[in-house]
Formats: sequence, C-alpha cells, structure tokens
Amino acid sequence: MPTHLLRLTLAFLFAIPGLLIASPAAACACGAIASNDAAAQVNRETAIVSKTGNRETIDMRLSMRSVRSDAALIVPTPTPATVSAGDGALFDDYEKISAPRTETRRHWWSRSTDDDGATAGARAPASAAGAADPQVVARVRLGPLDITTLTGGDLDGLRKWLSDNGYQLKPAVISALAPYVAERWSFVAIALTSPTALSGPLDPIRMEFDTDQLVYPMRMSAAATGTQTVDLYVLADHRQDRTDADTARQQVRTLYSGRLADGRHLTTVRTTVTAPQSISSDFVFATAADDSPYRRVVYTDSDVTIAGMMAGPFLLVVGVIVLVVVVAGVAVAVGRRRIDG
Repeated sequence: MPTHLLRLTLAFLFAIPGLLIASPAAACACGAIASNDAAAQVNRETAIVSKTGNRETIDMRLSMRSVRSDAALIVPTPTPATVSAGDGALFDDYEKISAPRTETRRHWWSRSTDDDGATAGARAPASAAGAADPQVVARVRLGPLDITTLTGGDLDGLRKWLSDNGYQLKPAVISALAPYVAERWSFVAIALTSPTALSGPLDPIRMEFDTDQLVYPMRMSAAATGTQTVDLYVLADHRQDRTDADTARQQVRTLYSGRLADGRHLTTVRTTVTAPQSISSDFVFATAADDSPYRRVVYTDSDVTIAGMMAGPFLLVVGVIVLVVVVAGVAVAVGRRRIDG
C-alpha cells in the first residue's frame, strides 16, 4: 500500500478525527506516523519507481503494526497525482529477481563459524486569516484508504484543510511540508481508516504524475527520529544512480542491476539514513555510466569431514603416515640390497 515507494516523503503524520498529536509517533522512512497508539510502526516499506517520458509512476506498499485503526500520511508529488490501486504481484516479482545468488563455500581445514555465510505532538496552530486553501483535484476510496489529491494554496491553507478533514499535524511535519508548498508541489493525503486495527501488509497504491526527473520525495523524513531504511525498485531504460546532494551522507547500496524481459532495466537500491534530521533533498535518479549487471552473492558454508574430523587435517595426517611408511619401506629395501651385495 502506500508508503513504500513513497518514502517519497510520505509523511505518516496524522491521525484521523480524534487523533492526539501529543501522543508519541513512530517514524517510517517517508515521514512520521500519527496515531493514538504510541507503539504504532511500519514494519516494512517498499516502492517501485518507474518513468516513461515525463510520466512517473510510484507503487507503494507498507506493512504496519498498530493496535488502533486510525492513522494517516501525506505524500508530496511534483505535480497532481492520479491515484489508483497498485499491483502487489509486482513487488513479489521484483523481490525474486533482486534476490541474491546462493553459493556454497566448503571448509576443509577449520569449521565454519556463525559469522560465515551472509552478505549481509501538539495540535497544529490555527491558520492565519486569508489563507489560500488548496484545490481538491480528486478523491478516491481504495479499501480502508480514503485518498485525496490536493494542489495549490499556501501552507496555512493546506494546514487548515488537513485539520478540517481530521488530519492533525505535528509541528515538525508542518515544517517539513513548507519547502514543498513553496516549490508549488501537490500532495496526496491518505487516511488509513478501518474498523479493525491496521496490522500487517496493506494493499499497494499507485501514484502517477508528470515530472522532468525521476524523483522520490524524502525531505519530509527529516521529521523522523530513528534510522530510516528505504528499498526502491527503479525501472528505466538504463541502470540508475542516485545523484542528489544527500547521496554522499547516506548509506546507498545497489542490490541488483539487470535487464528485464520487457527491455527495461531494473536497479534495486537500498538506502539507510541514520540521521534523518540531516535530510536536505529528495532522492533523485539519473542514468548511470553503463548498464553493468550486478547481483549479490550469499554464501552458505559446508564443513568437509571424515570420521568426524575436518577433511584437510585428516588427509594431511594420513598423507604424512603414508609418506613415512613408503620412505621407511624404501629405506629397508635399500638396506637389504646393500647387505645382499
């Protein structure tokens, strides 16, 4: 469901009517969760990002754990987004394609160790008089999700609309929204409403919008307090590299690179942000220097033993014994010849 890809600055930030912002809120890579459940958290967040011409598509899916049924989030997009249901099967497909190759390492001399075998708040203040309200471009209901696309207006107007519609923002989230409003971005407001607790994987959503560059909103994640991990499946004509200013300050790993059957290139990128408050830019991608393929390798370890002993030392001892016996035999034979002679 929404948020994987969305890290995109997803700003899980509000709670539905009655949500107390004073309650602690767990963080996800795209923003801050708002819920009366202080222990609410996103267990996993993944996104598929693709671009054809000037049209970008982001499929987001997240797994959430909470004992309550109210929560919400807001996603910035460069231009108004068209929202629809995503395809959960795509995530499974790309996960399988990106999975590491397994190779076995055989140990002859010393036993393998356990280390072997792996690669590895308060209510929003009232809006100022004369605030410019955002325009509601579209509204859609997808299962437990009530999704509204907003564009235009100013920060006070956006904040007022969100408050009037049951969203309550922490001050840190409001601050994170400000740069996007100033740059005239649009927003997808997603209310997670359900008669039961939101626990487990949610259905993915798809957001499509026009943009000149392949971008994944992340600046709202500056409101988070803990380490953020973002997994993105990036689809384009060629292999993609992150080129934004934050790349050097974050742990960015390419987990997979390869050409798909449909001709597109899949680049799977994992980013770990240990200091979210240092986030200053969205994720921006550009064509890499080449389309070199890459796949991780995970090693499994196998001890080669003989009679309960490691094969290397065992065979060495046997070899030495055999050599000694042979040398001794030769020596005895030579001695007898001399005596006979």
